[in-house]
Amino acid sequence: MKKLFIRALSVCILVLLCAFTGCGATKGEEMLPFNAKAIGSPLVFREDFLKANRTYGAYWDEGEDRTSPKFRTFIITEKFRLDEIFSVCPEIDFENEMVVMYAYTHIYGRERIITSIILDNKNLKIEFKIAENEKNDASVPQTRFLVIKLDKLDIDTAEFTLLNPWG
Repeated sequence: MKKLFIRALSVCILVLLCAFTGCGATKGEEMLPFNAKAIGSPLVFREDFLKANRTYGAYWDEGEDRTSPKFRTFIITEKFRLDEIFSVCPEIDFENEMVVMYAYTHIYGRERIITSIILDNKNLKIEFKIAENEKNDASVPQTRFLVIKLDKLDIDTAEFTLLNPWG
């Protein structure tokens, strides 16, 4: 009877540990396929890259952009390409990792949360949402970037979907 009690107690403790720790996921972060993770700080874009990769509707010194595409996607598999985009960026092991990036116009600069990543043949489909916030923190429309580091994949395209356009 004592052995049965100890086994049952051990199983209960294990279940509770998994429930409270999320089995490896940190609070507020789900485990994503391909070890995908949004990269935030430290990221500093090169000015020439920003100027060359504007998005429709974003405001710049000249006013609202009415000629650029609504969004841009980037698949980065080599360091020299990363260096063309960023002046400061976390280390990427291009033997095993890659970066996909999405540029779009939005009024919120809030954190972007990746909700799903699906590999469909050679197309990577990424859904994300903008973190909710009680503050009225909208700005003029600006080009925003979602930058994701993930395992190196054999892909031709990356398709991004914003699930909650108004935050």
